[in-house]
Amino acid sequence: MGEVEIVESGSLDGLTAGWENFGERTRIMLFGARVDRHALRNHGRTVAIEESAVSVFYRPREERLEMSELGINHSAASFQFVDVAMADLGRWMQPLIGQGWKRGEVQIVAAKGTSFDSEKWTCFHHPAMSLPNEIPLYQAPASLIRKAFVTHPGPILDVSSDSDMDAIVASMTTEIVSTTVVEEQEESEPVDVQNDGPEEAPEPIPLDEEEIPPMVEQKEESPLEAELRQVISLLVAGGQEMGDIMEHPQFVEVSERASAAGVDVWGMFVRLSEDS
Repeated sequence: MGEVEIVESGSLDGLTAGWENFGERTRIMLFGARVDRHALRNHGRTVAIEESAVSVFYRPREERLEMSELGINHSAASFQFVDVAMADLGRWMQPLIGQGWKRGEVQIVAAKGTSFDSEKWTCFHHPAMSLPNEIPLYQAPASLIRKAFVTHPGPILDVSSDSDMDAIVASMTTEIVSTTVVEEQEESEPVDVQNDGPEEAPEPIPLDEEEIPPMVEQKEESPLEAELRQVISLLVAGGQEMGDIMEHPQFVEVSERASAAGVDVWGMFVRLSEDS
């Protein structure tokens, strides 16, 4: 069983120093919903990786006003930074990509009153979370000292622990509401009742029936189409450029079988290229 070790105070730089000597590594950001935090903390228990990985969550404080000015709803978001072996990136991201998470890039910039070089991070985001162009922080992500979660290599959870995976799937598919979620005990802080009171939920805008678009029946994918989509998604997650994927042996093998079965491989590839 994969084991997640909790380090009460650590950073990506501090906990992974020297690990690059044992193989190529990469760092990614996960921009999820606040309700996903518990599931993401246990995510390492559900994947079979071959090298240890480290993740650190960050809760914005001083940057909140600046984030709000940029349109980032920090109260509904979860900010997680992950250091993982390049060979394990596909394994780490596969369950999230299967739930609709998207890949993009975000610029991490120094918040007002602090200074560090801007950094461009590969960022995977929850399908219900809009990825901003930039995120202001008071420290560079790799030097943030917070509670860290170190995942050691091991197989995925056994049958007796299916509830953990169920919790992840449920949270990934839950509709995200932009309301402040009560923080966990260790992150609690005094609340200014005058300034931080609950906001009134906006009234829904009524729609006339003719304004509601008709529902489009989704065509069910064949097993080969699903396999092809998964291969492309995992290669993208592993850092492959879309232009190089068609030459990758893994893609070539499944695309040949799909073409022989009548699948529109090129059309599917173009659609996924546009989505990425």
